[in-house]
Parts: sequence; structure tokens; C-alpha cells
Amino acid sequence: MGNRSLICSLIICISMTLLLSTTLALSEEQEYPYWVKQWRDWAYSTNNPDFIDWANKLSTPQAIKLGKEWEEYLGYNAVDLVAKDTKAPSIKPGLVITPENVTQYEKELRELFPYGLDWEVDRLKGEEVFGYKAPLEMVIVPTHHGWNDRGYLEASKKYAQLCKLDEKGNLQGWVAGIPFPHPKNALEMVHNYDRLTIMGDNLNSMPLEFGLYGKNGTRERVEKIELHWQNYVGRIKVPPFPVIPGFEDIYEKGSIVALYPYDLKGFAAVRTRYKDDKTEDSFVTYIPSMRRIRRLAGSNTQDPLVGSDVTWEDWKGFWSKMSLHKAKYELLGETIVLCPSFNPKPIKYEDKYGGRCQRYWWERRPVWIVKIIYEEPNYIYGARLWVLDKELFAPQQIMWWDQRGRLWKLWDWAWRWNPDNGELDYWNPWVLDRINKHQTIATHTITLNLPDLSENLFNLRYLSSKAH
Repeated sequence: MGNRSLICSLIICISMTLLLSTTLALSEEQEYPYWVKQWRDWAYSTNNPDFIDWANKLSTPQAIKLGKEWEEYLGYNAVDLVAKDTKAPSIKPGLVITPENVTQYEKELRELFPYGLDWEVDRLKGEEVFGYKAPLEMVIVPTHHGWNDRGYLEASKKYAQLCKLDEKGNLQGWVAGIPFPHPKNALEMVHNYDRLTIMGDNLNSMPLEFGLYGKNGTRERVEKIELHWQNYVGRIKVPPFPVIPGFEDIYEKGSIVALYPYDLKGFAAVRTRYKDDKTEDSFVTYIPSMRRIRRLAGSNTQDPLVGSDVTWEDWKGFWSKMSLHKAKYELLGETIVLCPSFNPKPIKYEDKYGGRCQRYWWERRPVWIVKIIYEEPNYIYGARLWVLDKELFAPQQIMWWDQRGRLWKLWDWAWRWNPDNGELDYWNPWVLDRINKHQTIATHTITLNLPDLSENLFNLRYLSSKAH
């Protein structure tokens, strides 16, 4: 009897322990906000280690705390907004769309690519996009609630009420953060992205590699540069805040040094963008074959960034003083579209389906569709269209037209994102020049928010010394 009682007691004890652990697990799970739980539930149902690993990154206490604060500040989250949209029910998480199966999903896919964005479907079909073959594979994942850096949140809370537009549409009163966290029109949305800086206060990309591809998708050339960037005002991440003393008149500086190949090596350039809208930017270059420094017009942002399909004007998708180029800013609509998702690993590129094929995650996201129509006849572009994320304030896709009205360039971003701190930066985005039948894949090796980025990196004489 004694042994039997002991066994019974042990069984009861083990049962109570299991019940308690199950209750605790359920209690812990219930603490996840539903916008995390829906991603976790789906990820674990797939048994895919990449999805599960990412779901766990979304579930850390730091990430959840920051996500809740951004949701409270904005008054919405993407998961809620997307849940109200019922179109294209077959396009759901877990689906992998390729040129081999796209035909059965084509009609619904085109519903998710409004405003002319259904060129993405043509890519999926493995067909030529305006005379260029650029195939695509889409891995559909659940919508994320996404957020920006805490520094942007705190600065926006502190300074956004000071911001306004003058009679010419120029931004006044901005100190740091997002000037219009609840934008009322397209012009405010464009100012928001212009002041979103570059993923924080500074970056090094060492190297930034441009892969250049011709019409048939074969690689023509690889170019490598050092890229350095620093914000001097509006700082939100690296002290001093919100401005570096002595640089109050400078908004940002960027520099490059060409590393490869031989015919490009040693070329260096420094751009200084001033805070005052009326002050022309400084643009100086070092040309190693001449051993000379040359000063170019600060308004000249329309040349290519080394040999790529990206101009200085395209840097981070939009890089120009809005006061320089007269334009109309139109909000075409608010909608739910299929966008490149947050990809926790670099985008996969393969020679497949007769071209250079991309494979990465896609999700439904709430966006603003903004069109900028330029009224300056000598400007490089006639218009741009942005798919502007309502949580990140950053573009997910961009289209450009030339002055003759021809659709010229296409850009998919595919952002890298850190849920713990909200930092957003580049992986290896894709740009297609469909007029010249050429594409660039830009692969970054980025370090963000360095505590003591040397001012030498923005001194052309120092940079030119590295060329020899």
C-alpha cells in the first residue's frame, strides 16, 4: 500500500506539473499581441525553420514593446487594415507563385497590383517586361505590423507639432523625426520620406556592390565602392541629438570611393546637402586619371552613381531638394497591395526561367499611392509613382517616367528590418531600366549608426589619398 500510495502521489504531482506548465505556456502565448500571434501560429504550422526563426524574432519583449508604442502613436496597425480587405482570397500565406503556376493566379494577382503595378505579374509569367526578361518567384507570407526606430518615435512626439508647410510647399519648423505622422496630402507624405533620413544617423556600406546585367540577364560587369553617409541635423540615434554642434547648416553628407574594377578604382566623390532649401548643395569629385579635384554643380544629381542604373537623384529612392524641381504632388489613393515583405535574409537570385530570377517574401500591406509630376522640362524625370508604406513612411516600390511619358525605371525595395529596434536598411534591391533594357542589383554590406564616424570620410583629399 505504501508503494502504491507513493506511485499515486507521484502521478498526481507529475500531472499537476504538466497542467501548470501548459497553463503557463497558454498564459505566455496569450500575452502576445494578435499581430505577433497570427505570424507565430502560421510560422509554426509550416514547420519551416526560416519562418519559425523569424517569428521568434518578432516575439521578443523589445520588439513587442516598440510595436505597441508605434501602434498607439499612429492609431492603427497594418494587420488590422489588411484584414478588412477581401480581394484575391487565393493569394494567401504559404503560397509560392512562380512562372510555372502563375497562370491560375493571374486574375487575382492583378487585383493586388493596381495603378500600373501589374508589370510584376508579367515578370512572374516569365515574359518580357517591356522588352526585358526579369523573372520572379513570390513566397507569400502573412502581413506584419511593422514599425520604425524608437528615435523617430520619440523625436516625432517631441517635434512634429512644430512642422508646417509654407506657401511654396517648403517644410518649416522641422527639428527631427517624422514631420507629419498623420499626413493629410501627398506633399506631406513626400516630406516625411525626405526626412526619414537613411535608416538612422549614419551608415557605412563596405562594399556596396553593383551587379550590372544586360538584356538576356547575363552579368556584364561588377562594380564595388565604399559608401559612407552621415546626418548632421535631425539625429535620432547617435548622440549628439538632434544636431552635431558646428554643423547646424548641413543636413547630410555622403561619399563614395570606387574600389573595383581597375578602370573605376580611385574615383571619389563627396556630396554635402545643406539644410537651407535655397542653398545649392556641394558636389566635389576626384578623378584619378587626371589626379585632379573637380567641383560640379550641386544641382547635378542626375548622373549615374558610378556605372549603375541608379542616379544620385534615386539614392534611397528619392534624394533631391524639393524646392529645386517644380512639381505637382498627387495622392492617387489608399489601398492594400502585394508588396515585397521584410526579408530576414538577402534576396536570392538565380539564373532561371531564361533570366536573372529573384525569389523573396511578399505580403499584403496598406499603402498610399503617390505620384510626383514634374513641371521642369530639363529635369531627368517626367514623373514618379511611389507605393508608400503607411507604417514605415518609406516606399516599397517605385516607378519612373521620362520627359516623353515613357515608363523608364522600376524598383523593388525588399527592406531588411530589425524588429527589436525598428532599424530599416537595404539588402540587395533590384532596379530595371526598361528603356535601355538593363538592370542593376545593388548588394549592400551595411553597418548602421556607428558611434564615431570619422569626418575624414567626407573629406575629398583624404578619400583621394586612398586611391593611390
